Amino acid sequence: MSIPMKLESSGGGPRRPADSRSLETRRHLTRSAGKLSLGILLSRFLGVGRDMAKAYLFGTGVAADAFTVAFRIPNILRAFFAEGTLSAAFVPVFGEYIEKRSKEEMRALVSVAWSVLAIVLGVVTILGVLLSPLIVRIMAPGFADVPGKMELTVSLTRMLFPYILFIGLATLLMGTLNSLRHFTAPALAPAVLNVAMIAAVLLVCPRLGPDPRRQVYGLAAGVLVGGALQVAIQVPFLRRNSIKLRFRPDFKHPAVGHILGLMIPGVIGLGVQEINAAVDMIFASTLRPGSVAALEYGARLMQLPLGIFGVAIGTAILPTLSRQVALKQIDQLRETAAFATRLIAFVMLPATIGLVLLRTPIVRLIFERGAFRGGSSVELTATALLFYSLGLVAYGGVKIVVPVFYSFKDMKTPVKFSVIAMLANVVLAVTLMQFLGLGGLALATALSSGLNWALHVITLRKRLGRLHGRQVARSMVRIGMACAVMAAATVVVVMLTGGFGGAPTLPGLAVQVGASLAVGMGTYLAAAWFLRCDELRFVLSTLKAR
Repeated sequence: MSIPMKLESSGGGPRRPADSRSLETRRHLTRSAGKLSLGILLSRFLGVGRDMAKAYLFGTGVAADAFTVAFRIPNILRAFFAEGTLSAAFVPVFGEYIEKRSKEEMRALVSVAWSVLAIVLGVVTILGVLLSPLIVRIMAPGFADVPGKMELTVSLTRMLFPYILFIGLATLLMGTLNSLRHFTAPALAPAVLNVAMIAAVLLVCPRLGPDPRRQVYGLAAGVLVGGALQVAIQVPFLRRNSIKLRFRPDFKHPAVGHILGLMIPGVIGLGVQEINAAVDMIFASTLRPGSVAALEYGARLMQLPLGIFGVAIGTAILPTLSRQVALKQIDQLRETAAFATRLIAFVMLPATIGLVLLRTPIVRLIFERGAFRGGSSVELTATALLFYSLGLVAYGGVKIVVPVFYSFKDMKTPVKFSVIAMLANVVLAVTLMQFLGLGGLALATALSSGLNWALHVITLRKRLGRLHGRQVARSMVRIGMACAVMAAATVVVVMLTGGFGGAPTLPGLAVQVGASLAVGMGTYLAAAWFLRCDELRFVLSTLKAR
């Protein structure tokens, strides 16, 4: 089903003040995103802690590169079969069952979907284990030039493939709880994975001997334990909503066909970021040793603000959009999408500036110790972080506009645009890596994501009519002015603390980064208040009302 042309007249004349329903929708979206952000904030900071532990033990050496590729492969499938298309296909269908079907039918759907998904992902896992040698040769062709690196990567990939089964089931349960307006447990679930991996690095890996190529198997075991715990932690919250998971595989259930029909064309739709990351990894494996791990570290740091706010807003918006479509509230849908876009810009623009200006001190503060110290690890990771960060607004924007299409059950349009973006990423990567090396791969990802976002926005404008573009543009101007003030203040602080930044001591780097972030954030919020940015005022009023 595609988005109908001009579902409702957008009206001529001046924009009317938001009615009570629009205000309530905004408040609900902000509260939901806030709850998600708190859980994701914990998960992301634990993720940074996980990467710090991994960098300390493995640096950017052979074991780090091998684990990065082995873990990336099931994560790519996760984007296709789980967090990407599964959420986008399941939530709208489940939302209809919540609104229009009985509670018994709604609960039965969860059990049927859970059972069918377990069977499908079980088959995928078996095939992945059998085909691991071929998959690794495709994903990391450059590893064959380093003795033992290809074999280690294949072994780790086979060990990690069952993770797709755990994360797929966990994602289905997350979508179920989110649709029931329970956001806390799904947001906290990913934190369990990071805790398990940190525990593995600290407690298990050192017991496997001094060789990093043996120690890394302990980290892989931590991934599997964490994946299983992500499923287990959500089960009690489902029971509180009177939902019990029963094994009832019914491939003929009408909702299963509906969900699969939405998923099949959407396998590429929301997975473009993972596909671009895979392209980066393939090319990075042909560059200097350590490039694959450095790309991963840089991407993880960039994803900290994206995961805390972009994913939270994107996850919170989908159930709201699905309900608005089911109730044919298209005007409210336009308002919701526009407001979410403004929130994304309000957070991601200053985050971009902060990461660009402070990239090297941040990388040194977080990672420069143990096996990561010395060599080119800091330089490679800071370069990746710089160019990845330039696409933050686009990454967040895609997480807002794609769910609009999925709320209408239009899976084909995101597929088309994702294919275009992927092809652009390959062309840009091949071209830019000739001049910028590792940075060219990250910049290609940022630029192709911007293209993907622009294509979605242009198409929505044609199909839905007015998207409150002038209001978004005015907000962008105010946000941009506040960011300019923030950038100037941050540069001053960096210059004043330059002596600390150049010192190898941890306290010196902590002072520089901490002072720069505090002054930059404070200046930005003060400037946003002075410039009357609606996003800041609305968030503050929502918190006050809460």
